[in-house]
Amino acid sequence: MPHLLVYDPNSANEQPVDLPSAPLIILADGIALQRPLTRRGTGPGLIVFLPPDSALKLSTEPGDNRPVDPIPVQKFAEEGFAVVGITTGYGSVQNTLKTAVDALLDLKELDIHNKFAVAVYDPTQLAEVVAAIPQDPRIVCLVVYGYPLATVPSVPTLAFLPSGSADVASGPNLTVCKLECPSPSFVFPQSVDFHAGAASIAHSKATAHIKKHLGGPFFDLEAIWEEHTHFEFEIRSVAKTMGTMVAEPYVNHVPTLAGGIGRKQLSAFYRDHFIFSNPKDTRMQPISRTVGSDRVVDEFIFHATHDTQIDWLLPGVPPTGKKIAIPMLGVINIRGDRLYHEHIWWDQGTACKQVGIIPTHVPFDGKTLRLPIAGIESATLLIDERAVPPNEMMGPAYGVVRNI
Repeated sequence: MPHLLVYDPNSANEQPVDLPSAPLIILADGIALQRPLTRRGTGPGLIVFLPPDSALKLSTEPGDNRPVDPIPVQKFAEEGFAVVGITTGYGSVQNTLKTAVDALLDLKELDIHNKFAVAVYDPTQLAEVVAAIPQDPRIVCLVVYGYPLATVPSVPTLAFLPSGSADVASGPNLTVCKLECPSPSFVFPQSVDFHAGAASIAHSKATAHIKKHLGGPFFDLEAIWEEHTHFEFEIRSVAKTMGTMVAEPYVNHVPTLAGGIGRKQLSAFYRDHFIFSNPKDTRMQPISRTVGSDRVVDEFIFHATHDTQIDWLLPGVPPTGKKIAIPMLGVINIRGDRLYHEHIWWDQGTACKQVGIIPTHVPFDGKTLRLPIAGIESATLLIDERAVPPNEMMGPAYGVVRNI
């Protein structure tokens, strides 16, 4: 019998890890400053113009059904920016921009003092923001969400529009990205028009645009991901693993629907179904890695002996004692210096075949069909492209092979 790994809440490795926290600083009615919400704790300045809540059709989804995506001020603070959020109650945009810049300059956590970015979500203030930006040469870039521009801004600008929107302005400073989404409110997680895919694409492009022109903040994404997996698979600590993630992360093991949404649910998943459910000899064999502006995409082979029930991989399947080697792909979204989500993919057919719970042949239309599912060969071929002859499944051994 294998030695079972168990969760010990009294272990030194399971003591709570404090998350980055910093209360909002109220600068004036409708103007608030959020310091960076990263472990680094410092960052450049971003000024965000937001619509009043009354301008949004708010979602009434209760409790755990609400999106884990935070509001823009928190989201950009988790990316490592010092953020001034502006909603209602301001006078002229030019004066408001000055108030925001002055507040950022007074902030000890600000690490870039001669460059600032602006993001606009409020269409009623868009024209005035565009007109005011040239008055302060320290504002070096702009991001616009949901609404077309009537004039081309004086600084490099990235605008996100619903796919059916008409182009109004065009010019060398303006890049327009059209997204498949229902309305300009696609980016707000509390809106009934929130579109997770479009919001994710827009946020990735926006942060890359802002970082390019501000000169940061930049983080070692590989090191952050490797720290996370170190705590998952080597230290085997729920608390330390969760300490590498943002306030409300999620994990989705796509083939089995296993994971967790939000800190409470994901912590329980790691504790009860993942960290201590992996066999002791678990290891990941790297195949390739791609690092983007906010993502790590890992191609790897999951090796283990199926000597304990692996809830997330083969839920409900008792241990078979078989060696398994499962090709996998992980898409890891990193926000600032902590993980936001993991999407993990593999072929469930090869997992089932390798532990012997799926037949090689099944009845089909009065005959027998050999299933086109590979076993250990999937991993073997991924390691060495010449190790397995290609296209065997297209030969006579597959398909309908005999009468029943």
